[in-house]
Amino acid sequence: MDEPTTIIEDVNGTVKVNIHRDKMKAFVETTPPSGNGTSCSLEMAKSILAEKGVVFGIDDKQIMKALKEENWGQEILVAQGQPAVDGKDAVIEYKFDIPEKKLLSKEDEKGNIDFREMGLVHNITKGTILAVRTPPIPGESGKDIMSHEIVPRTGKEMPLPKGKNTVSNEEGTVLIAMIDGQISIIDRKITVSPIITINADVDYSTGNIDFIGSVLIRGNINSGFVVKAQGDIEVGGYVEGAEVEAGGNILIKGGIKSGNKGFVRAGESITARFIENSRVEAGRNVIVKEAIMQSFVSAGDSIKVSDKKATIVGGIVQATQMVEAKVIGSPLATRTIIEVGVNPLYRAEYQNLVKIRSEKKKIFENLNNNMLAFQRSGISPQKLPENKRIALIKTLDSFKKVKDEIAAFDERAVFLEAELNRIKSARIRALEIAHPGVRISIGSSIYIINDTCKYAQFILDEGEIRLTSLT
Repeated sequence: MDEPTTIIEDVNGTVKVNIHRDKMKAFVETTPPSGNGTSCSLEMAKSILAEKGVVFGIDDKQIMKALKEENWGQEILVAQGQPAVDGKDAVIEYKFDIPEKKLLSKEDEKGNIDFREMGLVHNITKGTILAVRTPPIPGESGKDIMSHEIVPRTGKEMPLPKGKNTVSNEEGTVLIAMIDGQISIIDRKITVSPIITINADVDYSTGNIDFIGSVLIRGNINSGFVVKAQGDIEVGGYVEGAEVEAGGNILIKGGIKSGNKGFVRAGESITARFIENSRVEAGRNVIVKEAIMQSFVSAGDSIKVSDKKATIVGGIVQATQMVEAKVIGSPLATRTIIEVGVNPLYRAEYQNLVKIRSEKKKIFENLNNNMLAFQRSGISPQKLPENKRIALIKTLDSFKKVKDEIAAFDERAVFLEAELNRIKSARIRALEIAHPGVRISIGSSIYIINDTCKYAQFILDEGEIRLTSLT
């Protein structure tokens, strides 16, 4: 019996298309032909893809791979979309340490921490770059395999954090300090302030202050701490054993009692309620309400004590033009020295210069004697041994150097002596009383008060100190 004949239908090969939900990828699966059917061609595969809407990102090599007999029945990736490139947000780069990160004391080499150095002040000079802004990048559009545009995420804009006393360049990419001052971030904006305010005492909670501008302290400056400012300093309370130094004026609403541990020094004037057992130096005036007691006080212009008590007692008080108080000295004949007629800084410099010049003069005379001794020997320098010839050359160099130094000292001494003699208008005024025991100096002249003087003024007249009335 003959076996039944199987009739195979002629069917051409084709492809099935699978498209991902996001329409970014398309796969094909090749179906094989049957009978005398023909295999699917590249053109046919692309035509079927087009019917499905796949028109972008088609890879012909991948289609050819899918059409190979060994890959029939397998899904092959044949088309991919182009993803969008998201934009980048603007970036702000701060060119200084964020203040909160600086409020930490630093260890020294031995691991010890000085809690007075808290890093509270953040000095910035005019023209300093504070922040740099990198503009946002817009991003690039993409396409899916259906050739639909994919819109990228736009980079977010972020303006420069421009606060008070800052300025940006025309492009808005660089932020610059307009003034010298304290840098801070307020409401997310960079601010530069010419004044820093301490709403408490200067103590371990604040640490030392060293500021390029002016400082306002509402409390006291406690013992052992340092406050420096290139501008002014105002203190609402007292200054104890601290170092206080300003390029401008210093106003202390309380008093100064720094003892041996500190000083108060100003490039301009100093104003305080009282000064007791302290060292105080001002480039211009010292103005005190109540009293100067057992202190060293120096002023480039005048010193005035002006309130009801208005007393100067004990210590040394120096001024270029005038010292004035209601009461000078005390009934107990407390040693009190008042000096006027010359800038105290010049007086100290002159005394130091005379001392150094005397020392240099001795060195010069010794070198000169050595040179004379060599000249008397009659020996030619060329005939000296090498080591002695080198020693002679060094002696000559030292001789010239010391001679030039002495000449410079002499020139400076002439200037200082002229300043020391500029004392015609200098005076000391006791508006009520000057007690015995007070030593008055005007220029190089000295006067010791032996008897109580009332309503007295001391001036220099023909080289001698003379007591006159206040009018």
